[in-house]
Amino acid sequence: MQGRENINTHGQGVELNEDEDQEPEDLIRVFSGASVQFNEFGHVLKVSLPTDYSVACITGLPPGTTPEAVVNTLCDLGFNLDINQVRIPSQGVLSETRATVKMDDPLFAQELSSRLNTTQSVLSAAPLATAMKRTDCRKVSISWHKAAHKAWLNFGTGELANRVAGKFNDGRFTCLGRRVKSSAGKQTSSYNIYSKNPVPWTITLSDIPREATVADIKRAITSRYDDPRHIEMGDISYQASDAEVSIEVRSQLEKHGPLESFHLFCAPTGKRVKATAWFQDEVDARSAHSLNDVQLDILGKGRLTVALVSSAKVKVPTAVYTASKIRIDEAQTSWKQRYLTFRVYPDARQQFTSLKVEGANAKDVAAARKELDQILSGEIITDGGRALWSPAFSTNGNAWRKLKAIEAELKVIVVRSKSKRQLRFHGSPEKLQQAVSRIVELLKEEPTTVHAIDLPPHDLAWAVQGGFKEIEQALGKHVAVFDVASRRLLINGTFEQHALALAITQGKPVSKPHRPLPDTSSATLTEDCPICFCEAENAVQTACKHTYCLECLEEYCKSVASTSKEEFKIKCQGDAGNCTAVFALRELNAHISSSTFEAVLRSSFEEYTQRHPETFRWCPTPECGFIYRCAATSTSASAAATGRLPSYVCPNCFESLCTSCHAQHGAYTCAEYKDIASGGLTALAKLKKQLNIKDCPKCSTPMEKTSGCNHMTCGGCKTHICWVCMAVFERQQPCYDHMNKEHGGIGLDYGYMD
Repeated sequence: MQGRENINTHGQGVELNEDEDQEPEDLIRVFSGASVQFNEFGHVLKVSLPTDYSVACITGLPPGTTPEAVVNTLCDLGFNLDINQVRIPSQGVLSETRATVKMDDPLFAQELSSRLNTTQSVLSAAPLATAMKRTDCRKVSISWHKAAHKAWLNFGTGELANRVAGKFNDGRFTCLGRRVKSSAGKQTSSYNIYSKNPVPWTITLSDIPREATVADIKRAITSRYDDPRHIEMGDISYQASDAEVSIEVRSQLEKHGPLESFHLFCAPTGKRVKATAWFQDEVDARSAHSLNDVQLDILGKGRLTVALVSSAKVKVPTAVYTASKIRIDEAQTSWKQRYLTFRVYPDARQQFTSLKVEGANAKDVAAARKELDQILSGEIITDGGRALWSPAFSTNGNAWRKLKAIEAELKVIVVRSKSKRQLRFHGSPEKLQQAVSRIVELLKEEPTTVHAIDLPPHDLAWAVQGGFKEIEQALGKHVAVFDVASRRLLINGTFEQHALALAITQGKPVSKPHRPLPDTSSATLTEDCPICFCEAENAVQTACKHTYCLECLEEYCKSVASTSKEEFKIKCQGDAGNCTAVFALRELNAHISSSTFEAVLRSSFEEYTQRHPETFRWCPTPECGFIYRCAATSTSASAAATGRLPSYVCPNCFESLCTSCHAQHGAYTCAEYKDIASGGLTALAKLKKQLNIKDCPKCSTPMEKTSGCNHMTCGGCKTHICWVCMAVFERQQPCYDHMNKEHGGIGLDYGYMD
């Protein structure tokens, strides 16, 4: 396979087609110290922690040992595993053979070492430290010299020989469009005793293309005053084609582990053939780095160049990238000094642009990514230390249109966040203060009165199914805003307009809350966003043919991720909420920015951990942010048999923690710590009883009941609870059924509060 050359060792790459350098799609992320695997819709499939497994390094193996032989040896010792868990890195001539084995058992490495010592085996095993990497290093770049000739050119004088050599070296003479190297002129012995010039001069050309002939070299010398007396072509450096070499190179790489992808790039004018490979496992990529500078027979003893590549990628709206380009270009000066590559990939619709930073040093890549994120996040627009905001910016009305005019005039970008009530500035720093001044003046001119109408469930259904359109037709475009998340209508207008909207809302028949769906056959309605019910701005059409504002789609994805109580999924809200389509991650990734996409995945993960407090807990150290697996579920078969629990030290804050009682009690046992703390706990329990506070039976989150029925929903794990007996339920209705059956009601007609 051939394509354009796109491997760059440092500096900025030109704008490329993203498909030419696309890493494999990955539904695995590292969040809070855990490796999290998602399904195609964003629901968490598996959470893996470094403490869930251990890795052993086995030494003393005879040369030529295969993974199958290691599996058989460990099976004889009582361990059950397969060859996918065994890695045998390639060794140098003098290096010993070793193997690494990874098992889903935190005590495996220690147990293997003990058994080998007990059996007095010639083998030995030692645990290897495990940690979640925050930088992806599964990619390697590979290159090798193209097959080429050497040629010897004979001249009558040293001056002429060196003149021609200089023209080849500085690129004035090229062979078949490729630059070649030349040695300096060298005196050689005469081949003819009767020659008028008994001391001829010779230069040696190298890197001559494999397809070149003597005639091609003659044509390369464009001045007739520089013609050589004789040209002698050497043999080609190796006979194999680029495709044949790539098969051998891939075979060498796969000895270190399975590949996800392998791409060959061969430019006709380059001197080297280049390829990239993605491994399934980072440890295999690091092992494959040992192939660097290794000679291959197929290359005629030529050597491979293999380099680990760390990469960081971000996708942003093209307008944001364009506005931030000056600052990004300035940052590239330091990136180039650290030999980092920066590439730009605009998409076909010019709506988004993907940016990638790559390099051999993972820390430098992570630092560059952090700097890039800071640039692309923009500046919060403030005045006097307070964020500039008006409720009028929540609509696409007059204030928003004036703000867009300021954007166009100053050639900057202002991004609004309705949920955070913020405006963010993207552009050259010297224009920030101009934008602030103009926005302050705009807010002085605009009325800021916003009236809110709360919508109970039946009114919400009425508004979704056509009621909001009635209000919009009565008040005009951009006056009313339908805030689906807060279940309110916002009227950005006069008291009279608010009164009219309220009258329309209250004037509907209460017995008929569901009005007929509006006619969606017109072009105007089909373009309305199902979130804000306005004409879509920066329109995005989904696979189910519904059109969203880009901003609304991103905010909707974030809100679903933060409020999901069951299996995570993001459902289309088209057809007044009746569309049955569920957005796949692949589709969302194509439509929204990378920051929003990552926020969706993180929210799904955090919601999952909250719903499984019996399995996962958050490290109690303030601002640590890492999770750990509770002892009841992390105890392996080995630990259960021996009664030993692996000690846990948080890999982020390095605090020692008990995974059984979840306290930081150092060398004390759980019982000893509980006894010491019992005095304070008694006082706390008394206070909680006085305040009518109880702990969730599932995750221990404190809850206070001040009014209402005896059905409670935990704010932590979202489980449903009967306040009378603290029974827990996965869904709401079984809880009400329980209260009616066991307690004679739901608590509104009598005083069940304790």
